[in-house]
Amino acid sequence: MPIINSITKEKLSDNMRETLKKEFASMMQDVAGKSESWLMVRFTEGDDIYFHGEPLDKGAIVEIQLIGRLSKDQKERLSASICDILNKNLNYPKNSIYIVIQEFSGENWGYNGSTF
Repeated sequence: MPIINSITKEKLSDNMRETLKKEFASMMQDVAGKSESWLMVRFTEGDDIYFHGEPLDKGAIVEIQLIGRLSKDQKERLSASICDILNKNLNYPKNSIYIVIQEFSGENWGYNGSTF
């Protein structure tokens, strides 16, 4: 049950959110074997983001949280894929995208009144 939190300075159109959601889901299936049926995506828009002490006009913070462990190669592929997706769709420079991957054991993840 992965969660992807995408944090951007700018507001996104409904079409863009749908495009990004679909591309994130495809990426999670291809790279991590995580099905879209369990994927939760959250878009946080209009946030002030600073980098090098200056406001960032184009860039993002993307947090991926999931149950289980990924290999270093899978994490590298996720990072590259996210940068490619945001660069292609939003014209964000790859060096203005930060990615955080957090892995949890099932006992630390609640859903539907229980844990995994």
